[in-house]
Amino acid sequence: MTLHIELFTGEPELEFRKLGKVKVKVAAATNFSKTPTIEDVNFKLQEAASKLGATGVINIQYTRGISAMSWRALYAEGEAVVFESTDYPCPVCAEQIKKAAKKCRFCGAEL
Repeated sequence: MTLHIELFTGEPELEFRKLGKVKVKVAAATNFSKTPTIEDVNFKLQEAASKLGATGVINIQYTRGISAMSWRALYAEGEAVVFESTDYPCPVCAEQIKKAAKKCRFCGAEL
């Protein structure tokens, strides 16, 4: 299953609305299990963000450490956000145009 939630370690140059903090942990199940990877924790982060209705996670910070059951744990923390669209429908032809547009590129209507 692929989740369409964008991940950023910083703050992107997109308009967004904050939903709340998300924190996840991935730990090795046993001493013989593989060490968790960034991909493993990113998937968990996307799952947690999707439960909040987010379309992205920003300002992600990763840390490695130990958990109660494993010496190999990977933690991630970030801010779940919903990215605001920079487009809206033209009031004349209903095609998607940029908010900054002064004229519709499809029908030529002055906005």
